[in-house]
Parts: sequence; C-alpha cells; structure tokens
Amino acid sequence: MFDPSLNAQVWHFFLSGGIFMSFIAACSFVGVAVCVHRALTLRWNAVIPPELRRGLARCREGFCEGRAAHFYHEMKRSDSPMGEVGRVALSPDFTTRDDATHAAEATAHEQMVQLEKGMGVLEVVITIAPLLGLLGTVSGLVGVFGTLGNETPSSDPSGIAAGIAEALNTTIAGLVVAVIMVIFHSYFSRRLERIAARLEVIAGHLLYEFYKQGGPTLYTAALDSLAAPDAGGMSTDSRDPAPAPRETGTT
Repeated sequence: MFDPSLNAQVWHFFLSGGIFMSFIAACSFVGVAVCVHRALTLRWNAVIPPELRRGLARCREGFCEGRAAHFYHEMKRSDSPMGEVGRVALSPDFTTRDDATHAAEATAHEQMVQLEKGMGVLEVVITIAPLLGLLGTVSGLVGVFGTLGNETPSSDPSGIAAGIAEALNTTIAGLVVAVIMVIFHSYFSRRLERIAARLEVIAGHLLYEFYKQGGPTLYTAALDSLAAPDAGGMSTDSRDPAPAPRETGTT
C-alpha cells in the first residue's frame, strides 16, 4: 500500500536542498531523457533491421547477379547504420575491394559517431551532479554556522545538527544521480563496442563475398542504367545516329 507520509518525506527532502536541489533534479531529468533515447537508438533491430538480417543470411550462401542487385536496393532503402555501411560496401562506384573497404570503414566510423550522441551529455551529468550536491551542502553549512554566536533559537545545538543534516541532502542527491548515470553510461559504452565490432564483421564478410564473386560486375545493365545520371532517360549510345548529308554534286 502507498504510504502518504513517504511522499511528504520525499518532498521535504527535496525542499531542504534549496535551489541546488532543483539543479540536481534538472540533471536527473536530462540524464533520464538521454538514457531512454539511447536505449531506443541502440536496439539491435534499429541498428540491423530484421529485413537486412534476413538478407545477410541469404548472402552467406554467396552472391549472384540478381541477389546482389536486390540486396543493394534493400541497403539503399534502409536508413539504419547497417544500411548505410552495406550501401557503401556494395556500391557499384568502386572498382577495387580496397577502395570499397576504405569507404565502408569511413562510413562505419561516421555511423558510430552518430550512435554515440548523448554519451557526452551523460558524462557531464555524472561530473556536475556530485559537484552541485557538494555546493549545496557547503551553502547550507554556511547558513547553519552563520547562526553560531547569535542568541537565537536557531543557535541551539540540536537545531544546528538538524540544519547540517538537511544541508547534506544535496550531496546525497547528487551522488545518487551520478551513480545511476554511471551505470547507464557503462552499459551503453559496452553496447556501442559490441555494435562497432558487429558492423565491422558484417562489412568485412559482405566485401569478401561480393568481390569474390566479381564485385560490381554482378549488377545487371538495368541497375547501371538506374544509377546513370542521364537527364533524358536514355544513354548516348542508344540514340539514333544522325542522318548522313545528301550529296549535292552536279551530274
């Protein structure tokens, strides 16, 4: 059962921290938002969609002309990290495996940078949350010890002890936020490492199988015509030859 007194205690704990507790709460909200976004972005189905996973399973059997073209179009339609890396790896624009490998590695690095977005925000929250808590505690202690020597009820030793205890609340809150964010940061860091390793292995396998079977020569003429940047929809080789000039010589 829900205890109403617990809600009152939590609210009192928050209010006793003053303005610095509000800053710590804002850090916690930002950290939670980043964690939720990273959890959704780093799902395996978001990095390697199921349709690409099925295509990769078929490609393990080897490439043929139709399969290579179909899978290349699947990669182009996907906006996932695996789709971007696979699109470059299977691109018909490269004639050698080395060129395609360098381009795929650069694309994979770019995708990992995109996946790492938000990790810097977590690091900032981890760093400043305890500092804000410590700053709130110091600020509270300054107010508590400022009453010493005054003939006021607040200078009573029991009142001073209670004030010190409340001043330490911000330190507790800051440390709690930092510890939770450290756990999530460590989890996401390990997951990013696994994603990077997985993308590297898959890209290497694609490049090996693709160029072992002939590379860009696997693509049909239809695929090449779709990729050709011709404005009129026809290649220059398919145009009708110009008629020969008629002879106008005299008889």
